[in-house]
Amino acid sequence: MSSARPDFESLPLGKNDPPFSAWGLYGPDDELGTLNLLDDKTVLEATREARTGKRIGLDLPLDFSARPSHDREPLKHTVQRKYPRLVHDDVLHFNTQVGTQWDGFRHYGYQAQKVFYNNVKLEEISGPGHPEKTGRDSWYQGPPVTDKLGINKWCKQGIVGRGVLLDYLRWSEQNGRHYELLGDHAIDVDDLTACAKAQGVQFRQGDILLVRVGWKVGYSRLSEDEKITFSYATPTVLVGLATSIKTLRWLWKHGFSACASDAPGLERWPALEGEGEVGGVGKLRLHEVLLNGWGLPIGEMLDLERLAEECAREEKWTFLFSSMPLNVPGGIASPCNAVAIL
Repeated sequence: MSSARPDFESLPLGKNDPPFSAWGLYGPDDELGTLNLLDDKTVLEATREARTGKRIGLDLPLDFSARPSHDREPLKHTVQRKYPRLVHDDVLHFNTQVGTQWDGFRHYGYQAQKVFYNNVKLEEISGPGHPEKTGRDSWYQGPPVTDKLGINKWCKQGIVGRGVLLDYLRWSEQNGRHYELLGDHAIDVDDLTACAKAQGVQFRQGDILLVRVGWKVGYSRLSEDEKITFSYATPTVLVGLATSIKTLRWLWKHGFSACASDAPGLERWPALEGEGEVGGVGKLRLHEVLLNGWGLPIGEMLDLERLAEECAREEKWTFLFSSMPLNVPGGIASPCNAVAIL
């Protein structure tokens, strides 16, 4: 894979393509996006980050949330005992976005243009819509029409590379910049740059960026009733990256292959304030550009607490990162099934 990439200012690459998109950079039929940056050489270099052999799982339990947000169904776990034999099976029924997850390229499209990465149309994923209906009545409930952009495409090689943890919570506390862990604090990328410098981190193209904002810490302090209230709150409120051209430029400049956070969203939420522009991005959300413009996987609700402790102890913030999503043809999202190897 060539290391040459166009400048951010040259986006979109196509005259009639959606804002900030890089369609065609890896070919007109590409379904991997920035995962193409994880070539053999990059992954081989990443293996050198595993020095102690310590492994740290990065997935929360599937039932961690007292009640999943956005009206998603919680985990239903059924154990089947096959009497009279001493044998058990189990059956899992869950929404793939109730816990630690990758947002795939089918999840959140360019809302205005109604397209997904590399110009895949809505009808190629879930068929024609029902604009005359509202609410759940308008939802498509059925099998995928095709497997274009399915998360199964990531499973041929998995997501393996050099992980980089930016412990934004730790850096903020050390610098007297306190914020509500379950609030709507927007993270400026200048602060991420300062955090990286303080940790002695120098980014490489293809890095898998993990940002710790402390969501699990804040959520774990709530009572069970408070957790339910938090899940049903409208609008959803999350600490995350600021929705701005500045953020997009920073992410593009560093050439990350994937980005993730310990919060249920990578970007600050609500991302939009009123009807005006936010940071010059207009009514776009980072999700639209990252997933559909660049084909950049977004990870959410990763458990970064043990990893943060170990990285601080070793004073080393890079590691070998490995993830294998569910190999579901046409899948929208998936548990990360991720591990950091130090």
